Amino acid sequence: MTKQRFETALQQLKPRRREVLELFLAGNTDQAIAKSLVIAETTVRQHIRKICQDFGLKNGFDDDRTSQRANLMALFAQYKPDLLHKPTVTESQNQASDSILPSHTSTSNKQEACSTEYDPNFVGRNDDIAHLNNLINKGAKIIQIIAPGGTGKTILASKYLQSKFKTVLEFPIGKEIKDIASIENLLEFNLRKLGEEPGKELMASLQQLKQKLQTQEIGILIDNLEPALDASGKFIEQHRSYVELLRILTDSSIKSITLITSRERLCEGLDIILYKLPSLNLEAWSEYWHHQEINPDTPILTEIHKVYGGNALAMKVLCNPIINDFNGDIIAYWQENKTDENLEVETAVANLIKEQFERLAHINLDAYNLLCRMGCYRYQDEYVSTVPEKGVFCLIWDVVKNQHKRIIKILKERALVEFNNDEYSLHPVIRKEAIERLRNNEDWEKANTEAAEFWTESVEIIENAKDALTAFEASFHYLQINNIEKLSYTLCQERGSNFGNFETLSRAFYRIGLLNKMNQMIQLILKIDNIDEKKYVSELYNAAGSFYWLSGDIHEAIKYFDQGKKTAIRHNYNIFTIISLLNLGLCYLDLFLIDKSIEIFADYMNKIESVYKFEEDRQKQEMIWVGYFCLALLNSLKNDLKSSSYFVDKAYKEINAVYRMTPWTRGYSYIYLSLAYKTLGEVQKSFNLCNQAIIYSKNSNYPQVKAKALTGLAELYRIQNEIETALIYHQESIEILEKIGAKCDLAEAYFQLALTYQKIGNKAKIEEHFNKAIYLWSPEQIDASEQIKRVLKAMNS
Repeated sequence: MTKQRFETALQQLKPRRREVLELFLAGNTDQAIAKSLVIAETTVRQHIRKICQDFGLKNGFDDDRTSQRANLMALFAQYKPDLLHKPTVTESQNQASDSILPSHTSTSNKQEACSTEYDPNFVGRNDDIAHLNNLINKGAKIIQIIAPGGTGKTILASKYLQSKFKTVLEFPIGKEIKDIASIENLLEFNLRKLGEEPGKELMASLQQLKQKLQTQEIGILIDNLEPALDASGKFIEQHRSYVELLRILTDSSIKSITLITSRERLCEGLDIILYKLPSLNLEAWSEYWHHQEINPDTPILTEIHKVYGGNALAMKVLCNPIINDFNGDIIAYWQENKTDENLEVETAVANLIKEQFERLAHINLDAYNLLCRMGCYRYQDEYVSTVPEKGVFCLIWDVVKNQHKRIIKILKERALVEFNNDEYSLHPVIRKEAIERLRNNEDWEKANTEAAEFWTESVEIIENAKDALTAFEASFHYLQINNIEKLSYTLCQERGSNFGNFETLSRAFYRIGLLNKMNQMIQLILKIDNIDEKKYVSELYNAAGSFYWLSGDIHEAIKYFDQGKKTAIRHNYNIFTIISLLNLGLCYLDLFLIDKSIEIFADYMNKIESVYKFEEDRQKQEMIWVGYFCLALLNSLKNDLKSSSYFVDKAYKEINAVYRMTPWTRGYSYIYLSLAYKTLGEVQKSFNLCNQAIIYSKNSNYPQVKAKALTGLAELYRIQNEIETALIYHQESIEILEKIGAKCDLAEAYFQLALTYQKIGNKAKIEEHFNKAIYLWSPEQIDASEQIKRVLKAMNS
């Protein structure tokens, strides 16, 4: 090639090819170029092939790719050596270096041609952003963005809020009616995100959120609302409580802005501004396709845009078959795939997605199978809104391992999956098609089983809410395929723990305070016909009872624990006969029915001895030891100091000998032994155990144990007449218990605070806190008549 022909070819290069060439000459890989320009690697290779052709080098692709690329490099080394291995486009934007662009191109044009800030997922929305700004400037607190599927509602809302607020709380409603997230679960998660421990009453949690929003500027995104609405635009009955959330979000005192995305209008009579999001205009489509190196300067684009109504998802999905299957020839594509322009836009988009599935099945059946199988994932809760690469790999069980990345790459290049940093998800419109095909396929059960096993194996130790919710995702897959035995096993399977040797998933939810989500799943299982015939149901009754126990509904908890005992006895499931007795004894302790509780613990200890014949059995060691520290406390409350001292000594001596210990066992052993030592007059030991409990509670994320330990410390400081210190601990304990809604412990905390005020003669405070304790122990709340007698006795002393 002559120098003159070289210069002419360089001058005539299209802007996008100039960008690719500059990066190629700088030594970047295809992958790096694709990432920099936000295009597919196949598109990069096509550009380089075209560039080779423009410079008279044939077959700059496939088998001859290396030699022709080398020839292209050699050509520039001969005629323009200064461009080889110069800084990348991104670097050169900030440097006054030479460019391969013609000399008459202005600086602004250079920056425009080389810009890496272009976002292909967010084009043509400047007017919509201006409209949202205008509505907010006029005082809108909640704006509902309404549009058909694939229009780009979620992307617009998310991008907008992220640009305005440092903190954005997300309330993803759910993709299907059966997956709608309860307001309690979403509030629980978002309050923790703000550093707050949620209450167990909905209104208490809503009030906590309101207080946060009154002091902090926070964006709120309520996404995909329509599954929760009925035909009249109102919330369906089981999710009416969302109205209470919206009432708070419309309050003029809060500093938040809320964006709701939905296909259907909400009609609840609230002060919510409606914004009908238009589809992308022809100019936006033209811009997007230009960046994908598809020639938009053709009347065909106008026709395609009209058929699909400017739908953003359609724009993105269409690009890939045009590039990959028709070599960028939009006219050839449309001649073969022309769609009836009289179809409704949503029907046209749905048909387009179906066409892409069918085309994929023809091109690569393995990629098609994977796409359908990926429909089994929910992509819902924040911690599992995407699936790691390993979770995708597990669905390609019928393809050799060294081909897995190639299969995923095919889906990425065709814009059929969304991805970021090896995390994957499906657009709701694509997932709908995928799951419909999967449900009618023999892979349905295996795909859900593989996905469930992936989630289970991905969490070895449950330290926090993220671990718990990730492991919990497996239960939804087993529910999909009606494998109730595996579902129950998932909830009751023991895992290792940093805070004790063993802990079930249901118990971890109890410890962390994620009561609602787990209890909803358990209640769903317990309603299944003939479920009592299953051996494992005793575990579920005990798990449900634990949730009612924590929330203060002790009599309901007793019903579940008693049912758990009966089913365990019927199935000769000895371990859960013993556990049911333990839980029943603890319930009667909280009701202050001491004799009844001691009687049950006697049955508990006898049952352990009859079942476990060998003293060295580790499970027996733990259970016997639990009996020791519970009986130590019970006898101290009965004022049987001799018996209490006997059990305290047994428990304290063996505390380090117990190998197998749950977080509950460890945390409550400190609390109960501390209280027993206090009654026995060994104050220093009591202090030490309370402090150990607090350290343990912080390490194990166990707020209930911390609160009970703080109440214990307050009692000890009261005994030592350090009233100011006692009041500080009382207050801290009550704040935690109010947040987590542990009614029994809260009533006890109020009672102990009243006793502290009694010691200094503050009559107003004495009456206030005795009355708070009585209210919580009243028949309308916990219904603990013996506890009320205890309060009345203290008031009259």
